[in-house]
Amino acid sequence: MDLFSFSSSAAMAQQTWELENNIVTMETPQSSDSDAIFHYDDVAQAKFQQDKPWANDPHYFKRVKVSALALLKMVVHARSGGTIEVMGLMQGKTDGDAIIVMDAFALPVEGTETRVNAQADAYEYMVEYSTTNKQAIVVDRSITIYSFIANRSV
Repeated sequence: MDLFSFSSSAAMAQQTWELENNIVTMETPQSSDSDAIFHYDDVAQAKFQQDKPWANDPHYFKRVKVSALALLKMVVHARSGGTIEVMGLMQGKTDGDAIIVMDAFALPVEGTETRVNAQADAYEYMVEYSTTNKQAIVVDRSITIYSFIANRSV
């Protein structure tokens, strides 16, 4: 297979995957507003957490925006687990009915398809990681936990 046919088949495979999974590329204008997604408003996020609009509507969140960095970290982590389930924590914020995931990090946890043991080590790790982030002035807060099994034979 020559290089041209490989690149065109790879592009076609990517387009097919994007269509089947409803992937939407976010085009941002080249202005100061384009960085607005990275702004974290402590007061607004605290009010949103206090209001808890999802408590009355379990389908409150309609959209998820995941940064390329967070996605790459989660995929590498999932693949490194082999047949063992892995867990991690996603960091970001909420914006209306959207969850915005800006970063992710692995937790030192092992599990199976039906059970994950998040022992004291994992909880201690999460607290230390969050504390270190605050000291480094990283303002994205933890929003949820992810869990994957990458290489599962069916």
